[in-house]
Amino acid sequence: MKSALPGLVQLLEEASRLASAAAGKLMADPRGQEAVARAVGLAQKTLLRIEALQAEAMKAAGIPGRQDYQELARSLARLKRKARELSEKLEAQRRGGAGGARGGGGGSVDSQ
Repeated sequence: MKSALPGLVQLLEEASRLASAAAGKLMADPRGQEAVARAVGLAQKTLLRIEALQAEAMKAAGIPGRQDYQELARSLARLKRKARELSEKLEAQRRGGAGGARGGGGGSVDSQ
């Protein structure tokens, strides 16, 4: 089995060299450049259509899509930020009420 490995490596190197030469010739010809550009454009359009069909199928099946998860992540970030702010306010009220710095003792959070 070991004796076949150098032959495979040599074959791979030769195939890479030939593919590189063919790609060079293709891209040197304006018609080749145009053909590659058309192929890439078609591939991009096809990918967009597949993504749209996938989103439609997921929506029909009731499965949340990427945009739903992104919106959920943004909502969660807002909730975490608000919870942190409220926690900081509550802690400030506790420190102020316990230390006597605030008048009237430890009032409720709702009073602010």
